[in-house]
Amino acid sequence: MKGPARILIVEDEAIVAFNLQERLQHMGYRVAGVVESGRECLSMVQAQRPDLVLMDIHIKGDMDGIEVAVALNHLPLGAVPVIYLTAYSEDATLERARLTHPYGYLIKPFSEHELHATIQMALERHQMQLAFHENQHLLAQALQSANMGSLECDPEAGTVRTAGASARRIGVAEHAAVSLAQVLQVVVEDDRLAVTRCLMGQVPGRFSQEFRTWMRGEGLRWLRMDGARLEDGRTSCVVQDITEAKLASDALQQANEVLEARVQERTRELQHSMKELEAFNHTVAHDLRAPLRAISGLSLILTEEHAQALGDEGTAMLDRISTSVRHMGKLIDALLNMSRLSRQDIMPAPLDLSELTRELMDTLRDAEPLRACELQVQPGMSVVADLALMRSVMDNLLRNAWKFSGRQEVIRIEVGSEILEGETVYFVRDHGCGFDSTKASRLFDPFCRLHSERDYAGTGLGLSIVHRIVTRHGGRVWAESAPGQGATFRFTLDARLGSDNRE
Repeated sequence: MKGPARILIVEDEAIVAFNLQERLQHMGYRVAGVVESGRECLSMVQAQRPDLVLMDIHIKGDMDGIEVAVALNHLPLGAVPVIYLTAYSEDATLERARLTHPYGYLIKPFSEHELHATIQMALERHQMQLAFHENQHLLAQALQSANMGSLECDPEAGTVRTAGASARRIGVAEHAAVSLAQVLQVVVEDDRLAVTRCLMGQVPGRFSQEFRTWMRGEGLRWLRMDGARLEDGRTSCVVQDITEAKLASDALQQANEVLEARVQERTRELQHSMKELEAFNHTVAHDLRAPLRAISGLSLILTEEHAQALGDEGTAMLDRISTSVRHMGKLIDALLNMSRLSRQDIMPAPLDLSELTRELMDTLRDAEPLRACELQVQPGMSVVADLALMRSVMDNLLRNAWKFSGRQEVIRIEVGSEILEGETVYFVRDHGCGFDSTKASRLFDPFCRLHSERDYAGTGLGLSIVHRIVTRHGGRVWAESAPGQGATFRFTLDARLGSDNRE
């Protein structure tokens, strides 16, 4: 390979694609392009012919990343190596991906070191495969130019006659009748029985037998004979030298075994890191709650027993302290909830999204019964998803719509579905304050705020939770808005969850 490797990025999240492009360029690679859909990927590959494709599994368009990889394997110019970069590690997804023979599978988030190592191993493995195929081509050319020989054995007489390259391969005179024992002398001892059975006509039908020979000056060679027993009792076969192909195959197998071992090692390291992170989360949460409880308790004692001495200003300051403590507690709960989302198994089942929406809206109304609210819910919206996780998605989206419509005289919220480019898309729309659409890509980042906390309170984690759950369901989530014109949050779910469940 001359110059830096050219890598194509297939990723439909702009911020992720930009970050990945920056990391690759920092590592010294060339980015051949960044595309969002499978069709764009196929066109770019045929036009640019990159050295490697980094493929997200869930992308825009009518093909997911695995289906695109299958299409790449059937291109007339030959397969392009693919490395999957995805947030999914479910068995079903892994099995589908495995069948496409990828060159790597990295679970997000991954380190720059892991990305660089995986790319290097993939490129080296691809070069070895190209070399292997080239060796096969050269071998075919050699066979076509008659660089092969014939061998005939007379089982009754126990003699062998050779012609062409076979004579050289086993070290006997061409066309001369030599004893089978003399031929077997150059065959490695462990292979002699199989070779004897073939030449003595003891194998029914046609046979193809690989065996090793050893001759001074030639060293160890791999040969293959293909033949059959003739009607007159003799055995006839052709012999070819497959040493180079064997060495290449063995080298490729060894490289694959090394790669598999490294993948397993990375997987163990990832699992260990996840366990450490889980323990860290619980430890931090426990250590943070203890001082918070102390602060809250002391504030309450000061308020109850020393209110007169503190005066109005001191009491007001204690109220702000208590409010901050409660906010910190909610933030800890939200962070723990986010950490659990990565470990919680998805249990998809049919559920009525319309009924779930009405149930959650009743809870919001009960909390503020004096607020005027108009809710429009499309009836009969049925999805296949994890009930607890989907409840969290809708609860966060509805609370978000309710909160940012708080300054409206009447809160208006619409929930429904529509078909966009052949895909069912669900939406939650409000008529609240809205936001600058140029900042929409930041909405789903943890702790991201487009409005002041003084105006709209919250932890800043609700939409991050929505994004994580929808992504784990194989879907996408995005937002559209303009200042003062409300906001619309749309999301999709993997339709195959429904088909798998019905089966």
